[in-house]
Amino acid sequence: MTCSDVRKALSGLALGDLDAEPAALVNAHLKSCGDCRAEESAIGRTLGALRRAAPVAPSTERRSAAVAAMLRAHGDQAERLLVRRPVAWIPLAAAAVFLLVVAAALNLRGGGGTAFTVAKISGSAKRLDRDAGLWHPVLGGTAISVGDRVVTEPGCRVLLVAGETELFLDSDTSVDVVAPRRVTLDGGRVLAVAPPSNVVVITDMANNAVRVTGRVELSLREVKGTVLGWSQVKGQPPVAPAEPTILFKKSLVARVEQGEVALDGDRDQRLRAAAGQQGTFTYSGQPETAPLKDPRVGTWADELGEGR
Repeated sequence: MTCSDVRKALSGLALGDLDAEPAALVNAHLKSCGDCRAEESAIGRTLGALRRAAPVAPSTERRSAAVAAMLRAHGDQAERLLVRRPVAWIPLAAAAVFLLVVAAALNLRGGGGTAFTVAKISGSAKRLDRDAGLWHPVLGGTAISVGDRVVTEPGCRVLLVAGETELFLDSDTSVDVVAPRRVTLDGGRVLAVAPPSNVVVITDMANNAVRVTGRVELSLREVKGTVLGWSQVKGQPPVAPAEPTILFKKSLVARVEQGEVALDGDRDQRLRAAAGQQGTFTYSGQPETAPLKDPRVGTWADELGEGR
């Protein structure tokens, strides 16, 4: 891959959006290119700053999606400037101006600080510190900050705590911590245990959100959507294609054992699921509920035990 190709992909790498093969190619290039490694570190610091800058008020439900979009915009701008490179300070100045504009737009309110602490761990897990752009092992007592990404390895389970809120991460699970007691799940499953006074919010990559009080298991399912496009030639009626396009994406599933959840769709729709129910989202983000077929919730978390 060329430096230009790699720099275009760095924001996707930082967000965890790249598939395994392109990610491997990018990482191989970074080992031998100091300039691209410097840009990777800058993007990591940018993402951390953006996530800390964004407010956590209920009116900012689409916060993580906005952060991702702005990081990609910063990556595109940095790539164009680095290719030109008329003088050494211009890319840094442009990135600094970009961050100031973003901070103003998001009503900057200070750093994010510690969001969770690792209370228990069984197996091996790692944490991505996006400020430094480095992966670190997760150990008991590790502080997990806003902006961090936590990934559990096969056979590993982790218990994160924040006050009275507990978040169990299953094996092969990855989450992004986007605010105190708020994470984005993009792989695996979690068990959330939260009292009414400490609601925990779980979102998916489509920005559907589940607000948890009680004991709830959350995972991802693949949902299908059909897109029917039309083509038209000037002076002729529109023509539908012979076959519609089928698209897939992952969406949250919430299995409620105790308490309830509020399902917030990506179009300001809200639905509640009570104990004994399952809440899901359609491809378009419409929340749905149904009776819970299997009442056993989060039995895999028994390895770490309930409580601390």
